[in-house]
Amino acid sequence: MTIWLDVTTTRGWSRPALGIVRVEAETARQFLQSGDPGIRFCRFDLDYDAYFEVGREELTFALARLDAGGEHPAPAAAPVAAPAAIPAAATTAPLQSPWRRWAARGIAGLPAPLQAPARGFARARLDGLRGVRAAARELRRSAGLLWHGSPPAAGAPAAAPAPAPAVLVKPDILFGPGDVYVSLGLDWDQKNLPYLYELKQQLGLRILLMCYDIIPIRLPHLCVADVAAKFSRYFLDVARCADRIACISEYSRADLRKFLEASKVPVPELGVVRLGCEIASAGGVAPSPQVAEVLGRRFILFVSTIERRKNHETLYRAYTRLVDAGVTDLPLLVFVGMAGWGMNDLMTDLRLDPRIRPYLRILNHVSDGDLARLYQDAYFTAYPSLYEGWGLPVAESLAYGKFCLASSAASIPEAGGELIEYVDPWDVPRWAERLRWYIEHPQEVAAREAAIRASYRPASWKDTGTALVEAAYALRLGQAAEA
Repeated sequence: MTIWLDVTTTRGWSRPALGIVRVEAETARQFLQSGDPGIRFCRFDLDYDAYFEVGREELTFALARLDAGGEHPAPAAAPVAAPAAIPAAATTAPLQSPWRRWAARGIAGLPAPLQAPARGFARARLDGLRGVRAAARELRRSAGLLWHGSPPAAGAPAAAPAPAPAVLVKPDILFGPGDVYVSLGLDWDQKNLPYLYELKQQLGLRILLMCYDIIPIRLPHLCVADVAAKFSRYFLDVARCADRIACISEYSRADLRKFLEASKVPVPELGVVRLGCEIASAGGVAPSPQVAEVLGRRFILFVSTIERRKNHETLYRAYTRLVDAGVTDLPLLVFVGMAGWGMNDLMTDLRLDPRIRPYLRILNHVSDGDLARLYQDAYFTAYPSLYEGWGLPVAESLAYGKFCLASSAASIPEAGGELIEYVDPWDVPRWAERLRWYIEHPQEVAAREAAIRASYRPASWKDTGTALVEAAYALRLGQAAEA
């Protein structure tokens, strides 16, 4: 019985790894380093609607690309064990469909303020295409049942065989009976869970999936378009497929359980795995010019994609309150992350408001080395998010011995414990007050850092990977015991 780790997200990612991408990539490293020949790697291709094996060399290259900030494209790799029936031109599945590549190139050429809405539009169109493709699959299956279903009546002449439809032939199924399948990535965009359920029924697969959060279900107004309905369907499919779901906090586990119970579906085993929080050191490589400019100043660091849920607006409004109150010598406010959906108005304010412009730096495509430098040199960090499944930047801040002024919402107090201070994410006056207090009392920041260094015990990605490997082994052993 083989344990398969799906690395679709890692293989296809071309930017610095944050959040879910980092979880899959860092766990893949631990699976690679286990040395167990019974662990193999795969990816799912939506165009072929099939799984293909990913070799260790190819995965190592993809991880190195992420370490370099996503600067180098992954090589195309031929799917393994493709049957002779597949046309020669189809035996190498592309990393991305031509439509995706053309869209990505076109969006990259747009002015920065237009890129986020263009990505949202493209994702919506892609969802539509996937819906058409899913409908076509069902039609093909239904047609097959009609054609091969009932035998002709006795004495009736046999019908002439219909010509074979010109459809893409799938490769052989990659998995074997009783195998264990593990997936930790962006599955709602990259996988076909109904097909995975078919494989589970056919092969007796044991399946370990991940729940980071159910934010689109809990806070749909903070997410793009109809993603809430999509996520509801996705997590119902997850519950149907999975023998075990690994959640990233007690809070996210409780949220998921409530949703599944309210939906009247069976709840699989729900576990919790703590995420690692170490970042590769800067090494001897010089910082990028944009990061070097920041490192020469006192600054407060906020690491997150710039989107509504992350609540950058509270920090912006708190800072402008301080400027209006006549506070001088404010540290820089450094946002590390790309602008996401629904942020056009805020980005315009940040660009045009003369009160914030001298104090704000927005850094995109920051490498792990530069991110490590930023954490190391930050005066302290801030994290005003409205909702988190865990709050990885809070844990990263603590791992670097840095105090964090953070939101009191959702799982964030679970990530920060008693070592940081919490503020209601909507309370702009309170954020302004506490920011000013820590800015004007560096000795208190130093005392907080000393307490963090003395007592915080960060989880490593090795710990995370080991926990997930053990969960996969447990599924495999359970299958073997039943056999």
